[in-house]
Amino acid sequence: VRFLLTAGAIGMLFKENASISGAEVGCQGEVGSACSMAAAGLAEILGGSPEQVENAAEIGIEHNLGLTCDPVGGLVQIPCIERNGMAAVKA
Repeated sequence: VRFLLTAGAIGMLFKENASISGAEVGCQGEVGSACSMAAAGLAEILGGSPEQVENAAEIGIEHNLGLTCDPVGGLVQIPCIERNGMAAVKA
């Protein structure tokens, strides 16, 4: 439950202050925010302090900032599959 509450709180910050729409802001909005949410949730369930949870969320998003959505052959799924996999590993 703590994982979901923490990840949800980070997701709400993105939703309220930026965007989670890939069509609107590219992969940084979808993949980056999901990576950030997962990293924060994991830090929480591993017993991290609030500062460590915040740092985990920041590290999760930092390498996805500016990552545009550039579909190969018009298919959004081609770059997204690899990016989602790498973000899951990073989180």
